[in-house]
Amino acid sequence: MAGRSTSRQVNRRKALAATIGGGLALSGLARSAGAVSGAHILGSPEQLRSAYDYVIVGAGSAGCVLAHRLGLAGRRVLVVEAGGQAGGQAKLADITDPPEWPKLQGSQFDWRYQTIPQPGLGGRIIRCPRGKVVGGSSTINALAYQRGHPAAYDRWPEGWRAADLLPYFKRAETFSGGASAWRGGNGPLHVLSLADVTDRTHVASAFVKASQDLGFSMTSDIGGEVTTGVGWNQLSIKRGVRDDAATAYLDSLENVAVDLLVNTEVLGLAIEGGRCIGLRLFERTVRVDGELLLCAGAIDSPRLLMLSGIGPADQLRSLGIPVVRDLPDVGRHLEDHLLVAGVAYAARRDVPRSHYNHADALLYVPPSDPRESPDHLVMCLSLPFVLPGVGALPSPAYVLVPCLMRPRSRGSVQLASGNPRVPALIDPNYLSEPADLDLLVEGVSLAREIGAGAVFADWRMREVYPGPDATTTTDLRKFILCAADSFHHPVGTCRVGAVVDNALRVKGVSALRVIDASVFPGIPQAMTNAATIALAEKASDLVLAG
Repeated sequence: MAGRSTSRQVNRRKALAATIGGGLALSGLARSAGAVSGAHILGSPEQLRSAYDYVIVGAGSAGCVLAHRLGLAGRRVLVVEAGGQAGGQAKLADITDPPEWPKLQGSQFDWRYQTIPQPGLGGRIIRCPRGKVVGGSSTINALAYQRGHPAAYDRWPEGWRAADLLPYFKRAETFSGGASAWRGGNGPLHVLSLADVTDRTHVASAFVKASQDLGFSMTSDIGGEVTTGVGWNQLSIKRGVRDDAATAYLDSLENVAVDLLVNTEVLGLAIEGGRCIGLRLFERTVRVDGELLLCAGAIDSPRLLMLSGIGPADQLRSLGIPVVRDLPDVGRHLEDHLLVAGVAYAARRDVPRSHYNHADALLYVPPSDPRESPDHLVMCLSLPFVLPGVGALPSPAYVLVPCLMRPRSRGSVQLASGNPRVPALIDPNYLSEPADLDLLVEGVSLAREIGAGAVFADWRMREVYPGPDATTTTDLRKFILCAADSFHHPVGTCRVGAVVDNALRVKGVSALRVIDASVFPGIPQAMTNAATIALAEKASDLVLAG
């Protein structure tokens, strides 16, 4: 979401960009009002134009893409962002320097959402980080930028399948390996394949070889034609620094009518006669001549719809919210990836620090049916990564992290109150489907098999977790219940076909679309930022086509 800027912060950001490698496009967050390049930062709602063609709620990944494309098309656009202020130089370094990303979750750039207690995880409450800065979660995530397997998209409705989205994946990116039938060469966002660098960690190289020794083939481009197998990670990095949605999409604008209003909380949408006419702020309503585009993410988009009377009628009435449109699926069908943190090893010697996001190599396990998408991802992390509830991990150490990429469990986002300042109730309902726990057991077993490979002999002192005493399925289940954590990829709470139509228009309400990961009909079998950006790229064409 958003933050505040001052001229002093602008200067700090410029200076920092020079010290950490140069070439950093300054975020729209740090632009001063009246800048020639980037969105026009408004100091207050009093500076709003008299009219806008489109109002975008949320300056996250989707909102930045839409502002860019609609602005370039000559439309008058307002982006309203709710986050807090940006930090000083040290905090900014945490954003821009790829290895520092773990400091961002739980920081001032994070909304610090949490789930309700999860029965499937022994009643644990799980963190749900969401970006509280221009660029949204693309500004605080682990930089991974992967499309995932085409079969996942081919389960989506017609018009949103793999072949439909491929041109938009390509349009979005400048790929370090160059343009091809599968990759883009001149898009706003820079994607770095670690296949194109030489300073990958040696532990990651051992992981690649150990996976190959188990029969997994090497893929040269996990975002290209072959998306399964072992390969090098791909990250949103440009000239050594993070390239998030704000730096890629907002800062590349020049002389366009795109206004950015930050530090501004949206209390709800204004609906009259079945039409969305604008949005409600604290002391005023901002009207839109064309359409309102809701891009607040899988947690806050359904929350704002429900606060505005669009959602399950019985729940809304119980909270005293007048029903505008009964849409029972608003907030339902929440999906999220789970990971296990982690299969951990004490190292014989120091483990060199990654220059990137600490997961230089990974393995997407090919499914037995080539027409299906992977259930399992295993990442090799060159830093200690276990949950406090698992126990301490001596240093030096490295960790193999199994991830469940096709969960069967479904959860929900619900209102706790009709008060717009009360956070939503987030219930991913982790491990409510027994198959998910069975699959995580398979993932942990595979990670241990890789970690026990002969190629790791120079690195491996001993397995710390699950540990040598974990020899049965029951032992692994107990370990997983302590070690499972969110991969922070919530999707599906306003999904296509249930809440929005194929053009992402909210059913039964005109001039209102939802455009973000909440509309995903199913979770991609990869990190979700690339899919969100591709969806927004396609949605911008739909919006412009009317």
